[in-house]
Amino acid sequence: MKEDPPHDIEICERLANNDSSILEVIWDMYASDLLVFLIGILRQRHEAEDVLQEVFVGIAEKRSVVAKAEKLKPYLFRMAKNKALNRLAKMKRRKEWSNQGLWLTEMPENKEQKEVAENGVNEEIQYALSVLPEKQREVLVLKFFRKKKFQEISEILNVSISTIASRYRYGCAKIKNLLKSAEL
Repeated sequence: MKEDPPHDIEICERLANNDSSILEVIWDMYASDLLVFLIGILRQRHEAEDVLQEVFVGIAEKRSVVAKAEKLKPYLFRMAKNKALNRLAKMKRRKEWSNQGLWLTEMPENKEQKEVAENGVNEEIQYALSVLPEKQREVLVLKFFRKKKFQEISEILNVSISTIASRYRYGCAKIKNLLKSAEL
């Protein structure tokens, strides 16, 4: 019988006590979701994997700081987002940024992502997602490709549910318009 994952309080206590085995537990609980989130921001899987590694190195190096987080999941997503935005700034300065829309097809190879790929996430949808404003794209990626509910997205991004709903609605409308115009 599989054990339930530890709660934030237990995880933070173990971090505060320098229990290095908790890092593996955190990885198992959050790495997959964080990676998809980072791919949605960075649009390049290898960059997202690098940032994910930086996040976990940061957790290991600053256990006592992370241990003080009231809610671990939103803290980790905020940490990942900040590191991803720093990486984007570096990439732009080095002119490595490309808007090829490859980030969606390079998603992790688990069952959900395979189904998405097999069901034809085509170039038009990739393009439509890639041109959305970052905040709308984040919500749509978490909603459609990570199957998160608005409440969970709200906690991850640390914004209200009504803001999440608005970003979702505007993002869907923009994608619909872009796809309609592509049919012409």
